[in-house]
Amino acid sequence: MVAAALRRLEGHRDVLLAAALCAGGLYELFAGVIYPGGPVWPGPTAVNALLIPVLTLSLALRPRCPTTVTWFVFVALAVSGAVLGGGEATTEFVLFIVTAFTAAAYSHRPVVGAFAALGAGTVHEVQDPQVHGFGDAVWALGMLTVAWLLGLAVRARQQRIGALESEAASAERRHAEQVAAATAAERTAIARELHDVVAHAVSVIVIQAQAGARALPRDPDLAARVLEQIESSGRTALTELRGLLTLLAADEVSADRRPAASLEQLDELVAGVRAAGLTVDLDIERPLPVLSAIADLAAYRLIQEALTNTLRHAPGSAALVRVRRARGQLEILAQDDGPAVGAAPAATGSGRGLIGMAERIALAGGHLLQAEPTVAGFRVHALVPLADAPASTAAEVGT
Repeated sequence: MVAAALRRLEGHRDVLLAAALCAGGLYELFAGVIYPGGPVWPGPTAVNALLIPVLTLSLALRPRCPTTVTWFVFVALAVSGAVLGGGEATTEFVLFIVTAFTAAAYSHRPVVGAFAALGAGTVHEVQDPQVHGFGDAVWALGMLTVAWLLGLAVRARQQRIGALESEAASAERRHAEQVAAATAAERTAIARELHDVVAHAVSVIVIQAQAGARALPRDPDLAARVLEQIESSGRTALTELRGLLTLLAADEVSADRRPAASLEQLDELVAGVRAAGLTVDLDIERPLPVLSAIADLAAYRLIQEALTNTLRHAPGSAALVRVRRARGQLEILAQDDGPAVGAAPAATGSGRGLIGMAERIALAGGHLLQAEPTVAGFRVHALVPLADAPASTAAEVGT
């Protein structure tokens, strides 16, 4: 409770200071406080009774308009000193000190405030009959200088704190932007991976289901084999999805995690597509060249997406997949000869697959040279760097 009360008082410190100085000044005036040689507030009592509240209560406005308050107080003190004479009131001395501090710490032009303090202080010392000699004047003006220097120190500290707060806010914004960018990139990667896994599996299952439906009345054995293929495709998709979800859950460890998809599994991929009814000619160079993990996954997913698109959009077509070395890179070609006459596409696409192709190949440091319809069908052509190839080779081949 004490701390809370102190915090509330902190918010009203300028008002409390002004009220305290006003009360002290009026006490000195009406109690008849004197200094050897005369009253501490020289001049008519009525004038001082008005002057003291005007001077002291203006300090309550320091937080909102420090420059205006500084000039008002120093000008009023200079005018009153010139007209009424310099006095020895403690309230007036504190008012000088506080205003000099305010000029340095809070006003827009602290140096100009220093000259105002010097001018008002000089007028007061010249008009004060109790100032005897140069030493008294130096002491009084020296106190004003100390107050002004303290104000400069507070100003520098506040500026430093402001700079640190601004830097911290900027760092926090940058961190938030980095987190948002990383989150967006992760979501994109997850969406791409889910698309590659789910779209391929569902497309194969749809094609197999259509074949099974056509075969069921006349060839139950063929329909049974198709159902087995559907089950196998579904299990494969579930296994890949389970592995993907396990990777997303950092606190879980799966004992049944399959290795990441790679070109080593290309024969299995092509076998599954052939079982769905697509004719695929696979021309792959053996042994497979060494690729980075990113490039290997990108190459596999590109071929998977190309074959999936052929299944979905060109039923009854024949596809060619060719994987071979080409001038320090791995060249990947996947093309089909278009849908069979009278065949209807199994589904329409959203275009995400082609975008995913380009993103994956780019992340692997390769180039998607072509992914577009041709006169005969659809053609996907890409280059990915080999693990032992120099970085300059990719740029040379891609240009």
